[in-house]
Formats: sequence, C-alpha cells, structure tokens
Amino acid sequence: MRSMCFASSSSKSASSCCTRRQKLTLNATVAHRTRSYSNRSVFRDCTTSSTCRGFSSSSFARGEISIDHPGNRQNFLKVSSSRAGDLKIKSAWGDDVQFFPCTFVKKPRKVTAKGDLYSLSIGGKHLDDMMEKFSTPGQYVQMKILPSDKPAFIAVANGPQMAKKTNSFEFLVKRPSEGYADKDTGEVLQSTAQKVCDLDSDEASVLVSAPMGKGFRLPEDEIGDVLCFAAGSGISPVKSFLEEEGFTHNGETYVFYGTRDAAHTAFAEELKTTMGGRVKIVNAYSADGNGYAQDYFKRMIDSGELKLKDPKKAIAVLCGQKEMTEQTIEMLENAGVPRERILMNF
Repeated sequence: MRSMCFASSSSKSASSCCTRRQKLTLNATVAHRTRSYSNRSVFRDCTTSSTCRGFSSSSFARGEISIDHPGNRQNFLKVSSSRAGDLKIKSAWGDDVQFFPCTFVKKPRKVTAKGDLYSLSIGGKHLDDMMEKFSTPGQYVQMKILPSDKPAFIAVANGPQMAKKTNSFEFLVKRPSEGYADKDTGEVLQSTAQKVCDLDSDEASVLVSAPMGKGFRLPEDEIGDVLCFAAGSGISPVKSFLEEEGFTHNGETYVFYGTRDAAHTAFAEELKTTMGGRVKIVNAYSADGNGYAQDYFKRMIDSGELKLKDPKKAIAVLCGQKEMTEQTIEMLENAGVPRERILMNF
C-alpha cells in the first residue's frame, strides 16, 4: 500500500516528498468533533515518505479525511500531526459501496408515543447477497432513496440469525425534527433519515448497502455478566446483540437504557422477551432528574445492588454519544471490567 501526500499548490517543501508528477485536484474534508474544515488541495501519490509539510497542523486536527477520488472511489486517510507544520497520512483505498434496491416488509411507523423514533423492515430479491455480509450483531448499513442522496448510516436492529429467520432487516430510525441547509444555496433540505421515515407508499423502495462495520466482537474466553448500555436509538444494535443466539455466559444480563421518559422509549416489550426473558432492564429516564444510564449503573454498583460475579470475565456492550460512552468506560474500568472487554460497534 502506498503512502499518500497532500500538498498545497504553493508548497515547495511538500513537493519534494512527492515522486509522482501527476496532480489530481480534490476536495478534502476533515471532521473533528462538531467542527469541519474544507481545504481544496493538490493530491499527489508518494512512494516513500508519509510526512508532508506545508499544512498548518491546526487545520488538520486528528481525525479522518474522506476523499472523493476520480473513479468514484473513496479514500479514508488516518491523519495525525507530529509537530507544527507536519502532517502524517496513511491511506487505505476502499471498494465502492454497492447499494441494493429493497422494498419494505414493514413500512416506517412511529413506535414511541412521543419523540421521533420509527421502526421499519426491508426485504427484496437481493437479500441473500446482503445477508452474506451480516455476521456480527452491531453492524450497520448505508441507506438512501435516490442515488444522489447522501446516505444515512443506520444500525441493524435484529441479529444475523433473526434476520435470516424472518428474511428481513429491521431498523430503528430517529427522524430529525429539522433538515439541513444547502451549503451553496442556503435552502433547507430534508435529510435522508427524514425522507425514509416519511415514506408511506406500499410501492416505495430504498437503496441499502450490505451490512458493514465490525459489530460487537465477543471475546473467545469465558463470559460472565453481560452489561449493555444504550441511549435513544442506540438500543438498535444492543437489541441485535441480545437477539443473537449462539453465545453463552455465566452470569446476569443487564440493559441500562437511557431515554427521556417511557413515552420516548422504543422496543420496551421486545427487550423483555430477549434471551428467554432473563434480561434485567434498567430504564434510565433523564426527565426524572436521576441522571443517565451510566449514572444508574454507578449507583447500583456503589450500593451493592449490582454485584459482578467476576469483573474480569464480564463484558460490556455500549452504544451512545461520545460523552456517554467515555463516562461509561471509566465507570466500568473502576468496577474492574477490563477495557478490552468493553465492546463498541464503531
């Protein structure tokens, strides 16, 4: 695999590390937390050094660059700055994402009394091809309606074995209350998630990729207690995990599920029947003022209400926003759960 070098067209020092003369113009976008930076640059193919000078490292905070390469291929670059003015880049060319036309087995329907969570199921003649890629609970798909739409990334809500049994993929989609502003015209447009949730025709179809991502990969040794943490629509991959047959554990199963209140909670009944009804569900309603899912866990650990049989054999499954997962990881480690046994699907 060859290293890639970015250089602005006015950077002489950057040019010295590039051996291939062909220049390709592209748009590079760097996402860092809630801010994004766009930089129109000249792309060159380097065969040796992966360090290029000529960029301000503050403009390329540690993160990923997504590049639309000629030929409609997408390049994901891991970026880190070693010192001011230096940029280290590793490249990994990925295959094109293939989208399959799918029909609804169950049309989008609102599944919470309040809020905007919609459940839907898809099928179609390409399902067998898609199923081949669905091996691990926690994987996700890309979904859109028109080829020109920006895809939405949505976790699969049923496990691989359940998907094969029902011959369908199930999803829980949060419908955003607002659209987004077009960067050129400023016009407010509907997001893909909004469009999908609003589909109501029996003949409607969507374009969906095969499942992708690493999912929740279980350790190979003995598993004790199972601790699951989710917030809002993050319950989807957790439900997928709980539905999957084929793994055994010697301990209790807890689901700490954070939502605003009961009216904003999805899959309440479905979760009660997973794993033979042996799951202990802790609903963490933020409207009650008692904190979030991770806070409920900490109180139960501190009070002795929850006692892990052997923390070193326990596993935890997490799906939520960054702050929630960071706090939960810290609390789990303080409770004795090894970091490598705390699983996330991204």
